[in-house]
Amino acid sequence: MSKHKMTTKTKIIWILLLIGFAAMEFPGVFFFQDMVDPFIFGFPFIYGYILCWWAYMAVILLYAYRTDWGHAVKEGGASK
Repeated sequence: MSKHKMTTKTKIIWILLLIGFAAMEFPGVFFFQDMVDPFIFGFPFIYGYILCWWAYMAVILLYAYRTDWGHAVKEGGASK
């Protein structure tokens, strides 16, 4: 069994993912569920809020996928 250290890039991606999940699951957003008036991109607030966070998460996950963030880096060189 080998131990691999997390790189700084991997830690940053995990932090950004946790922020996104926490914002989407934030229970305080339900205080605004019956409000229609603040519109975000033409949607009622709750739908616009969630849509923005889904877009944020998609961008973070795309970046993580493109940078091979889950692959371990071998000592003395890059992964590939």
